[in-house]
Amino acid sequence: GIESTIVDLTEEKPAVLRPGYITTEMLSAVLGEEVQMDPGLLSAGGDVKPKAPGMKYRHYAPKAPLILVEGEAEAVVRRINELVKEQRAKGIRTAVLASEETKAQYLADAVLSIGSRENEETVARQLYRILRECDRLSAGIIYSEGFSSQGIGCAVMNRLLKAAGHQVIHV
Repeated sequence: GIESTIVDLTEEKPAVLRPGYITTEMLSAVLGEEVQMDPGLLSAGGDVKPKAPGMKYRHYAPKAPLILVEGEAEAVVRRINELVKEQRAKGIRTAVLASEETKAQYLADAVLSIGSRENEETVARQLYRILRECDRLSAGIIYSEGFSSQGIGCAVMNRLLKAAGHQVIHV
């Protein structure tokens, strides 16, 4: 469901160049030292470049624009439903990528469960399939809940951010 982890062991401190299924926590446990994230992955601006090529570019993305909405769960649901209402008033077909826990609360044309927040591995396994499903549904715009940036959630958020071209609404 997600790309493989790329680790740089050529510097003094090991660094993850592309987050994947193998997390920094897993690597730290095996290596016996802290593994850091490439600072270029953490910077939203263009001031620090990622070491791995292609890490800042929009790819593995659906055809429709994807916008991430992050914040407290109730505020995220409320804001996404407001955005959906605005788009539907314009005649634009909407899709929402939701967790299993919140999917019933959305009013979009298509609500796709991306997995459970209690087991983010389910999200990681389904991510690309769900993005492709949005293309099949001919969504005009897609909204996605944000996920944890810890453990496997880091890889999920990295892929969602790239698919969204770093378009994020914080509520």
